[in-house]
Amino acid sequence: MSMGVNTIWRGKSSKLQRCKRCERHFAKDLDNCTHCSELNEQQLIAFKADYEKQLESNASLGRYLLISAIFIAGLLLVSFL
Repeated sequence: MSMGVNTIWRGKSSKLQRCKRCERHFAKDLDNCTHCSELNEQQLIAFKADYEKQLESNASLGRYLLISAIFIAGLLLVSFL
């Protein structure tokens, strides 16, 4: 992680706390998690599953963007030769 991103994350994370139930972050000045405080156990399991799907989708999008960037960089390199 670069120095700038690390500094930004530390500043942002100092205002947040991690929920023990759903493992997502919420503001420290709140008493309950805004994501899962009103969910029962079955709803919490579905919420976590949906969140995992979202994370996997984001990771696959990142892979596609990386492959696209490498392809474009290759085309640029070939065009200059």
